[in-house]
Amino acid sequence: MGDDPVAQRLLEAVHRFRRAGLHKMAIDGWNNSEIKMLMCIQWGCVQDERGSSVSSLSSMMEVTSPTITQLIKSLERGGLVTRYNDQEDRRVVRVKLTEKGEAVTRLAKEDLARRFKNLYEHLGAEKSEQLASLLEQVYDYLDASMSEKHEINGESGDDGR
Repeated sequence: MGDDPVAQRLLEAVHRFRRAGLHKMAIDGWNNSEIKMLMCIQWGCVQDERGSSVSSLSSMMEVTSPTITQLIKSLERGGLVTRYNDQEDRRVVRVKLTEKGEAVTRLAKEDLARRFKNLYEHLGAEKSEQLASLLEQVYDYLDASMSEKHEINGESGDDGR
């Protein structure tokens, strides 16, 4: 950061967000990764009624298929998901939430909504709007920086990450 105290303050603020764990959830004994996986499975089922494929989940979660498979096995043992081969292409493994999985996912979404509602109430409407606007600008800056980096390195940058 050099001698720039404002840049240092920004860095420290970002690090504090990670430590605060706002992005982490644990519901009914299920950890953050498992909860994220349930949400991705649910979203994938909205996109394709046959269920989420392991490869699409891998892409959404930005982890390898073996990692996804281990998470799915854990969720399957807990009765939160069912796993089966696609009827049209037997090589494709699909995953759907069970009723129990739907219930845990609903609880997680309610918890996340409550957290952000509380943040909104804490900040008030005006500061919440300012924060949302600033975070959008930060995202746009980081996204443009990554695109520029990919171009400089000769990468396509179209892998969706």
